[in-house]
Amino acid sequence: MTTKSSTSRLLAVPAAGITLTVTGDPRTVAALEELAAPFFPPSCGPDGRSLCTPPAPESHWQLDLVRGPAGGTAEAEPDGTPAHRTDFDTAARRITVLCAEAEWLPVIGLRHARTLSRAVAIGAGAVPLHGAAVELAGTGIILTGEKMAGKTTAALSLVRSGGALISNDDVLLVAGPEGWRMVGGPRSVGIRMESLGEHRPVLSAARLAEATGAHPSNRPGKRFLAPGAVERIGGSVQVQAPAHVLIELVSDPDRSVRHRSGDHALDDKEAATVLRAYLEDAADRRRFDLIDALGAPPPSLTADVLGSVVGSLRFFRFTHPVSGWVDAFLDFARAVTPVSPAMAAWTVTA
Repeated sequence: MTTKSSTSRLLAVPAAGITLTVTGDPRTVAALEELAAPFFPPSCGPDGRSLCTPPAPESHWQLDLVRGPAGGTAEAEPDGTPAHRTDFDTAARRITVLCAEAEWLPVIGLRHARTLSRAVAIGAGAVPLHGAAVELAGTGIILTGEKMAGKTTAALSLVRSGGALISNDDVLLVAGPEGWRMVGGPRSVGIRMESLGEHRPVLSAARLAEATGAHPSNRPGKRFLAPGAVERIGGSVQVQAPAHVLIELVSDPDRSVRHRSGDHALDDKEAATVLRAYLEDAADRRRFDLIDALGAPPPSLTADVLGSVVGSLRFFRFTHPVSGWVDAFLDFARAVTPVSPAMAAWTVTA
C-alpha cells in the first residue's frame, strides 16, 4: 500500500530466512527500522534503493503501516497499547496495521513482524525459551526463570560488565553444524524502576530515562529500551551467539544466605525439567490471531532435541534473595563460564 506520501524499506529477517518490505509514512518506517536494529537489517543501501537484494517471492512479506481510524474490530491491549486493527492476507504474505496514534504504529507493526519471524523459525525447528541470553567473553549464557526472578536485571548487569545482549525475554535455540545457537529478536527491554538499585553497575533513573527516550510503552513504573539503545547504558547487542550455559534464576523471599556457585549444577533429569518448564507455548504470548492465520505449529521438544540440548549445554540453578544478590550472581556467572583472558580481566565497577 504505497501512496505519494509513503515510502517503503526492504528489511532482512535472518532468523526466519525471510525478507520484509515495510511501507508507510517515512517517519513511521524509519522508526520501525530503528526499533528493529540490529535484528532486521536493511537489504538496501542508505537511500533505500541501491544495492537491493531482490526478495525471493516465496519468502517475502509485506507490512503496511497505516495511520488512521482503526474501526471495525479494533482492540486495545492491557499494557496501554491503543486501539488498532490488523488485517492478514497470508496468501499474499501481507500484514496491514491500522492505528490512529502515529507513535504506536512502528511498535505495533514490529510486534507483528517479530511474531511472524518467530513463527517461521519455530516451524523450521527453532526452540523458543522464556529467557534472556547474553554472550560474555565467548560464552553464551541463557537465563531462565519465573516472572520477577531477576532475568532482566541479571542480563543487563552481565551486558554492562562486558557482555552483549542477544535477547531479553524470548530467546530462540537454533541447531547448526557447530551446535546450538542463541538467536535474539527486536523486543524492547522492559526495566522496572524499583529494580534500578540492584543493577550493576548501579543504573540511575536519569540515565535510563535518557536512554529510553520517548518510547511509547514507557509508563511511571517501567521504562522500555529498544535493543539498539542498550549502548546508551553502557552495553552492546548482537544478533546471535553459540549457547553454552543455562542458568535458572530462582527468587526466594525467605533467603538471606547466598549459595556458593559450586552448589548449583543440575543433572540431566533436572536440566530436562527446566527446559520443559520454560519452553514457550506459542510463537508469541499475544497475537494468537496472526499465529492462527499462519497455521504455525506449536513449539515442541522431541526426545532427540531435548537430549541434544541437555547434552550440549551445562545447566545450573542460582537461588537468590529479593535484593542484594547481583554481585554474588556476577561472581557465580564468572565461576561457571570457561576462563579466558577477557574473563580474567573482567571487573565490575560501582
